[in-house]
Amino acid sequence: MTAETRTHEPLVEGQVETSLRTSNFDIRTSPSAHFEPRHSQFRSSRLTQLAFGNGKRVDFPVVFAPMAGLSHVAFRQVVRSYLPAGVSTLLFTEMLSTRLLPGEDVGETPQTQVAPGEEDLIPQLLGNDQRLIEESLEKLNAIRPAGIDINMGCPVSKVLKHNWGVALMGDIGYAEKVVRETRRSTVLPLSVKMRTGLTDDPEYLVDFALMLQEAGADWITLHPRIQAHHRKGSANWTYIARVRESVRIPVVGNGDVQESDDVLRMQAATGCDGVMIARASTARPWIFWQVGESLGLPPPAGREGERAPRNPTEEGLEYSRALNHFCDELEQRFLPEQQLPRLRLFLAWGHKWLFFGHYLSTRVNRCTDLPAARKVIDTFFAESKTLQPRTSLQ
Repeated sequence: MTAETRTHEPLVEGQVETSLRTSNFDIRTSPSAHFEPRHSQFRSSRLTQLAFGNGKRVDFPVVFAPMAGLSHVAFRQVVRSYLPAGVSTLLFTEMLSTRLLPGEDVGETPQTQVAPGEEDLIPQLLGNDQRLIEESLEKLNAIRPAGIDINMGCPVSKVLKHNWGVALMGDIGYAEKVVRETRRSTVLPLSVKMRTGLTDDPEYLVDFALMLQEAGADWITLHPRIQAHHRKGSANWTYIARVRESVRIPVVGNGDVQESDDVLRMQAATGCDGVMIARASTARPWIFWQVGESLGLPPPAGREGERAPRNPTEEGLEYSRALNHFCDELEQRFLPEQQLPRLRLFLAWGHKWLFFGHYLSTRVNRCTDLPAARKVIDTFFAESKTLQPRTSLQ
């Protein structure tokens, strides 16, 4: 791969780097440019000052997380239907293996399909081999990404044994090499999604974040739990604040965001530059609408004059609508044999917030195809159901 290489100097707060272009991307603006977020709560957000590929800028820094098997095109389309009208944010792909991407027809595989107009995508790369990362980046040009993310947060054992995911946080020198080499291979904004690390050491966490900044990362997403905790206990939001105070690049917070108020609380408590929403979006993808409404933003396109669902009954009704929309997208975008596994995984997480949701998930798991599952869903929601505000994800 022949890639443009740029010297990456750490950004001073409020500064935006000068223009660099490739044939597909216009990713930096002039240092004098200033971009206003859509609400004063995010006015100090450094993320809104980054210029992404395809001319994208973020004015609503509430972003959709990379989730294996979930953040595919069908679910992203459901999420988009709940974004406040006119806002600009970022949506991640699911985790993409750099061992597989070089041999794939990117844009045609289930994991890399995109819908028309998806110019705000951040593909997340899983891997550590520079040759494979470079080849993967070249392949990803086919879907015109807005940026690139390196996974340093996945805690599962099958990932750790390859020294991928959060395992990279165990060797700061090796992780630095991965980031520097990836930085040399792309002019797109580069981010790293990370955890606290393998152990609970806030000083090491800050040192690691500073290393990422100096190695060329343009921004960071932090889920403040250690590897062994997976989703147990509580995310330590104070670590988000500590890292944000220590670096100059944007820091996005992630972890324990289940309700729209959590988004606003996290930002207020930590000063983070954005909030990432993950598995709660499988239950209430309208959380983006709720946050926008709380910030005084308009409802989603097509929902003009409506208020975001808030109480348990309203959310139960909206869940049935969202689930049917999700099934519509599966039918449109995936082969029959690819549809039901994705619905099952979607319900495996989303049902946790739904009263009697386990019954629905169990019945769908017994189905042999999507049409049969849709009949089960219709029968289940023939009577009013409710959604609870919080659940356990352990």
